[in-house]
Amino acid sequence: MAITKALSVFILALCAMQTLAIDFTASKWIWTNELDSAGNATPGSRAFRRVFTSSANKTALAANILINADDLFTLYVNGAVVGTGTDYRTASAFCVPLAASTNVFAVNATNLGPARNSAGLLLAVQITYTDGSTQTMVTDSSWRSSVTFTTGFEQLGFDDSAWPAATVEGSFPSKAPWGSITSPPPTSSIAPALCAANWVWTNEVSQGNAPVGSRAFRKVFTLPPGQLATSATIFISVDNEYTLYVQGQLVGSSTDWTSAHSYVVNLVPGFQVTIGVLAKNDDGPAALIAAVEIRSAACPLCPSLKSAVTDGTWKFSTSTPVGFQAPGFDDSTWQNVVVEGKYGVGPWGNIPMAS
Repeated sequence: MAITKALSVFILALCAMQTLAIDFTASKWIWTNELDSAGNATPGSRAFRRVFTSSANKTALAANILINADDLFTLYVNGAVVGTGTDYRTASAFCVPLAASTNVFAVNATNLGPARNSAGLLLAVQITYTDGSTQTMVTDSSWRSSVTFTTGFEQLGFDDSAWPAATVEGSFPSKAPWGSITSPPPTSSIAPALCAANWVWTNEVSQGNAPVGSRAFRKVFTLPPGQLATSATIFISVDNEYTLYVQGQLVGSSTDWTSAHSYVVNLVPGFQVTIGVLAKNDDGPAALIAAVEIRSAACPLCPSLKSAVTDGTWKFSTSTPVGFQAPGFDDSTWQNVVVEGKYGVGPWGNIPMAS
């Protein structure tokens, strides 16, 4: 599908926006029409569907989904499995790219037995359009339900016209027995921990000391198929000093090894991220430590985070070849670094983040 330059720029701009909050405030607990007077249902799996059509003159881009079920669920969007849940006390959150105009949300929800007991499905979806506007869809009587499964029920083209409307059990959070449930933490709260990183250097260290001079280090991160890196956050410190490069571009430098510094770099979307470090030892011990967070997305509004730290997979050169920091540089003859110890090990200790 062709994407115009203007639309591409707009989508990239959306990456910088904070994803709007989504909650169950307007959602209803629903189930099939087999509930008894006490609100209990027969154990087993039930099918639910909701076809969503974009508002007039709008193009759907992505959906943020908050979902919970008593007891289990498998969530589908446009026929593809998005995720599952097994704890009715805690909600699950997902983000998926959407088709432009028509999308189907389907759920296989299971009530565990052995006796009849409470069963319910609760869901809220925030649709984001390419113009930046949003629309919310929740579980209510507009959903359709079935006590039996037909192959392909999760597919967009499935005919659910004979299915009855879902039965509304009550509103969140007042409906017993569920009340309030725990929401997952926002994606933005996830960050790499420098304390999980390793101090690394070349193979020249002897009795804790390394030769004076500069050394080159590289690490290339390759993302899974369909993912494109949109930004990188790097936490780094070097005894004694460093110059940091991302995708071959100078990002920052420091001569203070007693604290770590952080850098955020916006990237031209791509499937590889190249980190280069020119590190210099003035005397005595020498080491590099870093943690890297790569934010990536198949759809810019559905980011995922890949965290990595300095470990034995980073590469080094005792010389500093011209262009070593650039993507595509041939480091096949470089050796892997030597791990000197975990964060906190002497002589560096628990270095803080720079203020």
